[in-house]
Amino acid sequence: MSDLPIGSVVPSKVKAMGGMYLGGGIFAILLSLAALASTLCVAFWFVYSLVMGILAAIRGAQLLGKNAKGSGNGKAIAIMQIVNIICCDPVNLGLGITCLVFHNDPEVAAYLSSDQSARA
Repeated sequence: MSDLPIGSVVPSKVKAMGGMYLGGGIFAILLSLAALASTLCVAFWFVYSLVMGILAAIRGAQLLGKNAKGSGNGKAIAIMQIVNIICCDPVNLGLGITCLVFHNDPEVAAYLSSDQSARA
């Protein structure tokens, strides 16, 4: 049984944001590990990319899961994706801007901020 009431559908933008967070997070993790390995851990600023990648992957998995409703505002992760341009990551720059635009959609904001009292 689904936790969503009948007629309650996950907005497609929420699913898209979950995929963008997850994909961007995986890309950032791979980018940071490759940069750290190729520079023999001298490029310490890529640690930010690693942390952002882990947080974005967790948020993406959360949005793609069944408990996405009422999971709260995740604009901080989108902002972190944009700031990741300091690590030469234009992919997350685009994904972060797109996620911020999606967060401003009233349907997405209502879905993510709604109270889910049926959580087990």
